[in-house]
Amino acid sequence: MREGEIAQRQLSDYDQHRPGSCFEDPSFCLSIDEAYRLQFEVSRLRIDRGEKILGYKIGCISKTMQKQIGIDHPVFGHVWNSESHSSGVTLDADNYRNLAIEGEFAIRLTDDVPSPDWLRQNPDVIEKGFVVIELHNYVFRGGQEVRACELIANNAIHAGVVMPFEETRMNHAGLLNSATIRVSKNNRVLGKSTLQNGAKTTLDGLIQLAEHLEKFDRCLLRGQIILTGSPLPLWTVKKGDLVEVVSNQLGIESVMKVAAPSTK
Repeated sequence: MREGEIAQRQLSDYDQHRPGSCFEDPSFCLSIDEAYRLQFEVSRLRIDRGEKILGYKIGCISKTMQKQIGIDHPVFGHVWNSESHSSGVTLDADNYRNLAIEGEFAIRLTDDVPSPDWLRQNPDVIEKGFVVIELHNYVFRGGQEVRACELIANNAIHAGVVMPFEETRMNHAGLLNSATIRVSKNNRVLGKSTLQNGAKTTLDGLIQLAEHLEKFDRCLLRGQIILTGSPLPLWTVKKGDLVEVVSNQLGIESVMKVAAPSTK
């Protein structure tokens, strides 16, 4: 099956809420480079049908997440306008496959980033910082030997993001590196940590993302958001659950809640 045909199948499967069915075939295998090319081909198809890129995500930055997923390196994915929700949204389980959430630090860019070298000289391009609830289709169909390429080909299992009503202006990029994040479900704290428990600082991760995009003739753009990763694991959610993610250092406006999933 050619790359374009696989991409069409990937997108069709995703739209029908059964992502990554290709990986049910034991003979289906991709290299890391092929998986990223497939991810970008799917993104081209989504752009062609009118969707817009809201930004990008950096995933699996911490040993905690790498151990949970079963890989040993960070990954990158796309974030879409069509899958952005406001704080307080009620989600429908039928729109996801094994819905899981992650509390993430995120940033918004104040300018275009023409190159990784430019970014190294202009760290103040990070205009705002906040926390979000990232949504995931937490399903893997292939064996452990194809886990990394399956994760990447499925857009790092990203399925959307719940945004705060307000975003906190940042005086310097280092603020996120020491900020705490707390994830609660049904008013019970699931985990609390700082980004310092991750593998890289916010700026380091952003530079790595810029280098990655450069390989595909893309760059980061003004106004885009970047999900910079989480030091905490994924948690699955079920009908009636209420999720809250907060960072006191980033202000009360960074609190987000979502009932996930809802009844019809």
